[in-house]
Amino acid sequence: MLKEFPTSSDLPEGIRCIGTIDPPSRIPALQPADIRAALASPCWPDGAAEPGLCDLVKPGESVCFVISDYTRKTATDLVLPVILQELKDRGCNVEDMRVLVASGIHRKPTEEELRHILGPEAWLDLGDKVVLHDPDDESALTTVGTTRRGHTVRVNRLAVESDRLIAIGAAIYHYHAGFGGGRKSLVPGIASRDTIAHNHSLTLDPDEDRIHPMVGPGILDGNPVAGEMLESARLCEPDAIVNTVLSPAGDLVGVFCGELDTAHRAACGMLEKVAGIDIEEAADIVIASAVGAPNWIQSHKALYNAYRAVKQDGHIILVAPCPEGIGDERFRYWVKKTDLTEIYSELRSSPEVNGQTALSTRIRGKITTLVTSLPPDDTRDLGINVADSVDAALSDALAGFSARGIHEPTCYLMPRAMYTLPFLR
Repeated sequence: MLKEFPTSSDLPEGIRCIGTIDPPSRIPALQPADIRAALASPCWPDGAAEPGLCDLVKPGESVCFVISDYTRKTATDLVLPVILQELKDRGCNVEDMRVLVASGIHRKPTEEELRHILGPEAWLDLGDKVVLHDPDDESALTTVGTTRRGHTVRVNRLAVESDRLIAIGAAIYHYHAGFGGGRKSLVPGIASRDTIAHNHSLTLDPDEDRIHPMVGPGILDGNPVAGEMLESARLCEPDAIVNTVLSPAGDLVGVFCGELDTAHRAACGMLEKVAGIDIEEAADIVIASAVGAPNWIQSHKALYNAYRAVKQDGHIILVAPCPEGIGDERFRYWVKKTDLTEIYSELRSSPEVNGQTALSTRIRGKITTLVTSLPPDDTRDLGINVADSVDAALSDALAGFSARGIHEPTCYLMPRAMYTLPFLR
């Protein structure tokens, strides 16, 4: 029997492994001194000489830190304590600070998850000052302006009514927004449900039943979703952002702070060197892991990434335990639809990110076998074939290739598919 996720030596005869899609070497993790140095050297437009991050906040000013929820690994637990200590050294009082969790339309994090996100040091200072964003709480929302597309942007009022607004996130590849982090912490992170829905509606091509050709991972310029996010987030007038870069192994390897777009693009540039992997050919089989993702909606990111490395008539084997189930009952409503034309039609009249994830699941799930702990009702609704183990999935895949006259299919391994993006050059 194969282990839960195989190495190349575990693969059975008849499969030609052509590579592991993973960074070739580890990048040294940053230490607190490195973080302090990064905070003192911010990224401002055109190289402008501006103050370091902590110099922006004066004693007595109220500060709102926007942080990511449990669905994002950001190393906030490493960065925020450094920021807090520097602010306290400058005479700032933690009683003037609040932490707003940018959960968008995700479920609210538990106290245990919040402790993990903030880390023990920041939790002592700010654990009782955490505010959970609710996209449907009208009393907590305020209008900040209208974009050029004519959409009114509404966000959590705590962020814009504080004297200082600092968003902390991570630059990661994102299949709609191009990259996570930066403006995405604010919109959709702390936005109203209608603002979030409008932004996600831009994923679809306005004329054809397809995803807009400029919407995809690694694309910022010309991407309508990314462009609307940036314009919407600028209406919040953030003072600065702090964006981290994590290696696929989970180590903090980069910290960038400064202006919303400038610092974000700097972080994205490093991410491309850390997690973007060039490949010369697509494979017949891709075996990918989404271990660590809490649910299917998050695991789907690994499927999306694996799909970029497989041939059109190939096969994906995805290890995705999904301990919390599919992730959202509203997603179930969408993914149970088997007619893609119906999904496209309804998304145009009722744009929802759950619908877009369901659409992608249906498209990419057709060539996928899932190794999971999801119950049968969930996997049936996903419309994806299931196997008890990787070796059982491989046996079925090999039989299928043999029936088509392919007797030595090629294979890639993606042990950290959630955080590694292949680029076919």
